[in-house]
Amino acid sequence: MTHFRMNSIKLLLANLLVISMHYTGLAQDISLNVIVEDIEENTGTIYLSLHDNAESFPSNNEKALRTAQIEKFDSTAEITFKNLKEGEYAISVFQDLNGNAKLDTNFIGIPKEPVGASKQTWFGRPKFSKCKFSLKKNSTISIEYMN
Repeated sequence: MTHFRMNSIKLLLANLLVISMHYTGLAQDISLNVIVEDIEENTGTIYLSLHDNAESFPSNNEKALRTAQIEKFDSTAEITFKNLKEGEYAISVFQDLNGNAKLDTNFIGIPKEPVGASKQTWFGRPKFSKCKFSLKKNSTISIEYMN
């Protein structure tokens, strides 16, 4: 009977391991398609950053979960972030019109180049708490420039 119990426990643990690996693999295979809309000038580079925390959002790209650049676009631009986990995210975006690889601002910090963020419908610095969205499955999000 002890031998039977040990084999049953081993079989149960093996099944749990396989199921766990299956669901872990699924959870990390979510794609997020990002569309930047209302682009007025089709010059420069569009920089995007995907954040999963308030500390890095919107502009600390060194601590961003992912970053991307789009160099060829027209009135819309599109990119896909792959292999994401289920969770809460926020996206920030700016268009570098003059090619210096940074967001240019005036003397009080107002952007001189087009900017935007996920779910942002107001002017002012975006906050993670207002821009975050839940990602549970493959999704598409659209972002419009704020200026």
